[in-house]
Amino acid sequence: MELKPKLTRRNFMKLAAMMGATAFLTTYKSEIVKAVSEVKDYWHINWLNGAACTGCTISFAQASEPDLVQILTEITVGTSGLPIALPDYMETIHPASGSLAERLKDERWAQGTPGRRVLIVEGAVQEEGYCTIAGKDFRDHLKEAGEVADAVIAVGQCATYGGIPAAKPNPTGAMGVSEFFKEVGINKPVINIPLCPVHPDHLVLTIAAVMIGATPDLDEYGRPKAFFGKNMHDEICPYRPYYDRGIFTRRPGEEGCRYVMGCKGPITKTDCALRKWNMHISYCVETNMCIGCSEPGWPDKFSPFYKPVASLPAVLGVDFGTLGQGLLGAAAAGIVIHGVKRAVTSGKKEEKEE
Repeated sequence: MELKPKLTRRNFMKLAAMMGATAFLTTYKSEIVKAVSEVKDYWHINWLNGAACTGCTISFAQASEPDLVQILTEITVGTSGLPIALPDYMETIHPASGSLAERLKDERWAQGTPGRRVLIVEGAVQEEGYCTIAGKDFRDHLKEAGEVADAVIAVGQCATYGGIPAAKPNPTGAMGVSEFFKEVGINKPVINIPLCPVHPDHLVLTIAAVMIGATPDLDEYGRPKAFFGKNMHDEICPYRPYYDRGIFTRRPGEEGCRYVMGCKGPITKTDCALRKWNMHISYCVETNMCIGCSEPGWPDKFSPFYKPVASLPAVLGVDFGTLGQGLLGAAAAGIVIHGVKRAVTSGKKEEKEE
């Protein structure tokens, strides 16, 4: 029988970082369930939706290992018998709707029902008047919920850094939750889980970590380092060997490094290559390329998508930001790199003869 270390608060995020979200969830699923079940206080979850496409909700609904049904029925908190992720309020995955849903939110969240509170926000925050829910501006909903929340998790690119709604010219003044909190004077840390959309593994693990007191170690942008601590290009991309050999492609699906095609992996931190999507079958670079959706400033900072990043460390003295503009395909790239290597080798021989 395989023995696994006990899932304590101390090693929760350490193991998640070391193994990758998918492997961690698969290996420690029973321990996660047990740890969360030992939480003394029931955690209320309030999931608010701002300016977004609801893609993060859809992604969460496609969670696996555990899947959504297991999350909603099997993983219960303490002696409450209630699941960890059945929100008191959620506009899309919730039995109640309309005035009943609003009343339940007020009774269970705002009016002090016993238990601690996790606020999950999906979507950007716009200026007053652009988003009204149940006759009240979204900004007011968020401010009221944020003031009493014990933990705040922003999911998806829109809620974390503004995303597409905040792209130029940003006529609605869209912004992320952290920026909004600063604007209205709420001094609470926000755990940012970006990507477009959020990955369910990241969310489930973060909720569990918060509940057992294993607060994630965050980077300068509020992202859990366990999930967003690795550079795609430098550390985990399976296509990196092609880059080192000078083999590039301009067509989605072909073999070769996607850098010339416009892949933003060199300036992106995420673990997408390790955990993958859709039952962990594939991820964006395998079918096309990375567009940098885990980073602040997306999409403006990464546009146009199909253009190589402006600056990248040179290989053998060649600036690939410049070289990429003139390559016609993987074959041309290989020829160029081969020529560069031969020139460098020749240069070294001449220096020795002198």
